[in-house]
Amino acid sequence: MLLLRNPVQRYPWGAVDGLAAILGSTPSGGPEAELWVGTHPSAPSMVADDPSGRTLAQVLAADPARWLGPDLAGQGHTALPFLLKVLAIGAPLSLQAHPSAEQAAAGFDREEAAGIALDGPDRLYRDRSPKPESLVALSDTWALCGFRERGDAADLVADLQVLELEPLVATLRGGGAASHRDALSWLLHLSPSLAESVGRSVAQAVAHVDSHDQRDPRSWVRELVASYPSDPTCLAPLLLHVVYLAEGDALHLPAGNLHAYLTGSGVELMAASDNVLRCGLTAKHVDVDELLGVLQFSPGVPPGPTHTDLGGGLATYDSGEDAYGLAVVDAGPEPVVIQPEGPSLLLATGGDVDVAGVDRGVSIDHGDAVFVPPGAGPLSITGAGRLWWATVGNALPIR
Repeated sequence: MLLLRNPVQRYPWGAVDGLAAILGSTPSGGPEAELWVGTHPSAPSMVADDPSGRTLAQVLAADPARWLGPDLAGQGHTALPFLLKVLAIGAPLSLQAHPSAEQAAAGFDREEAAGIALDGPDRLYRDRSPKPESLVALSDTWALCGFRERGDAADLVADLQVLELEPLVATLRGGGAASHRDALSWLLHLSPSLAESVGRSVAQAVAHVDSHDQRDPRSWVRELVASYPSDPTCLAPLLLHVVYLAEGDALHLPAGNLHAYLTGSGVELMAASDNVLRCGLTAKHVDVDELLGVLQFSPGVPPGPTHTDLGGGLATYDSGEDAYGLAVVDAGPEPVVIQPEGPSLLLATGGDVDVAGVDRGVSIDHGDAVFVPPGAGPLSITGAGRLWWATVGNALPIR
């Protein structure tokens, strides 16, 4: 068992002192967007008691067979195939999607051959891996995810009565499988002058909307157009489903799904990849043609992770992904015993959690975590908080 100290990403969209409120850590007075737990090269966890001050990535890479197990090591892995995060969302994130495994590999090789710098602002594929994601809400959380039915989207846009958007309405009502693709392509190819005109007209059309009615997609349009007045993707809440997650509800974002988190907080688990294709609501690079080639336009919100209560304070969120699986332990005075069969990260929220192994025990909270190699159990869990257990997909517990 390795005790971990984990970095905080202070992106501008993070809620002020947001992670401190979730984790009980010391408030920073500024935006706190994401806590990262894992081996991702951009911000790896530190091993707390390592005499050389090594990161978890360095420790695992030095002996993959010991720390990851023979299966992952035999496949060439030298780092965790998943990344665990805690998100505190104070403002909407960019509208984005992620590629499939085949698209990621092909895109990476293509950009390598073209000589595009790996850290360049116009680089889309930074590795050869897909990046499916799943999120379990820690508080009321809102997101955009999955296209609406064409007729519903057309009616919502038409109700704005914005003259400049009549071609968009006509495209959505034109029928055919390509309607959503053609509609989004039309939006993303607007000239700067027309995009500004659309922004002004849309802002006027939603000015009367109750900004506190979060179930009304127009309230989100009102918020987005105020922040991105020249970005036509401020209309995304009319084209995509506005999804509400209560605490404990979960969302799965597979390859090709267009999405954006709007507000809230959650525990997020994903494949350890940096491949993001942005669509809008951002100042970062948008490659329209590449994005349109990656997106899946079938209407509907993807099925969420399968939530299974295994009894005794243990439950799982299974997204059907090979790279990751998530379990949760509601700790209490009576021990909950878990048996990690794959490399695992254990993170506590909501109070101290004691993790007792055969040879060692640790108490974690406030954003600290524990790494556990395969076969290091059984582990006895007690305490006052909740323990989030991230592992590979085929190592989720079954009872």
